[in-house]
Amino acid sequence: MKSYGICPASCGEFVQGMIKEKEYLSSYAINRFSKVTLEEKIDHANRGPLKSRKAIEEVFKYFDLPKEDLKNISIDIKSDIPISKGMASSTADIGATIKATLNLIGKDLNEYDICKLATKIEPTDSIYIKENTIFNPLNANIIKKLGCFDSGKVLILEPNDTLNTKHIRKKENYIKLKKQNKYIIEYAFKLLEQGIRKNDLNLIGQACNISSVANENIHKKKYLSEIMDISKEYGACGVNIAHSGTVIGILLELDMDESKIIEKIVEKKINKKYKKIYTANIIAGGLRSE
Repeated sequence: MKSYGICPASCGEFVQGMIKEKEYLSSYAINRFSKVTLEEKIDHANRGPLKSRKAIEEVFKYFDLPKEDLKNISIDIKSDIPISKGMASSTADIGATIKATLNLIGKDLNEYDICKLATKIEPTDSIYIKENTIFNPLNANIIKKLGCFDSGKVLILEPNDTLNTKHIRKKENYIKLKKQNKYIIEYAFKLLEQGIRKNDLNLIGQACNISSVANENIHKKKYLSEIMDISKEYGACGVNIAHSGTVIGILLELDMDESKIIEKIVEKKINKKYKKIYTANIIAGGLRSE
C-alpha cells in the first residue's frame, strides 16, 4: 500500500521580522514541489531523511499509534526544491511526509495542527496553509489570515551559496537586530495586508522592498541595491528575499516579460553571483495528496 503527500516550495518570504517582541513571517508558495511516497515494506525499507522520519513519528505519537509499526514504512522523496537556499526544502519534505503519513493511516488534521506538529521538528513557515498569513515560525501561532494571493510570478536569483536557517538564528545579536527593525517591519506587514486584500502586487512589492532592505543588518544579500534598481527601471513590482536563506525574488505580473531584466542582470555581471536565474509562478499554499 502506497500513500502520497505533496508540498510546494517558497521563494523566501514577503515580509519577516518582529511584532510585539516575537518573530513573524509571511511566506508565499511557488510551483516547485517535494513529493513524498510512503510504502509499507517487510524488507529493505528506506528510512529516508531524519527530519522526514521524525515527521512520521510525530504523526504516530499524535494519534497514539504503536511505535513498532514505524519500522516497516519506507520513504521515497522526489523534490525539485533547492536545498539550503531559503526555499523551504526541508519544510516541504516534512509537510509532504506528514500528509503522506495521514493518508497512510487514514487520518486527517487541519493545516494549523499540521503546522504545530512540524514545529516539533524544526522552525517552519506558512506554506502548509492555503492562505497567506502572518505566522510565527517557532510555535505556528497565526496573528492574521491575509487572504490567498495566487497570481503573479517571481524571477528567482539563486546563488551557489547555501545558508542553514539554524545558523542564522544562532547569530550573535539576532534578536537585538530584529528588534531594531521592529517598527518598519510592522509597517511592511500592514502594506502586505493591504496588497493581498486588494490583489495588488505593487503594494505587496513595496512591503517586500522594505523587509528586504531592513534585513540587511542581519544577513546581507550581495547586489541587492542594484537588483532593486534594475527591477524598478523595468517595471517589476518589488524584490523579496529569503530572510534566512540566499535567494532573491523579483516579483512580476504574469504578463510581464522578464527577459529585459535578465539581460540587465547579465550586463551588470550580477549573474556571476546569482548563477541560476529562472521563473516560477506564485500559487496558493497548502499540502496536496496527488
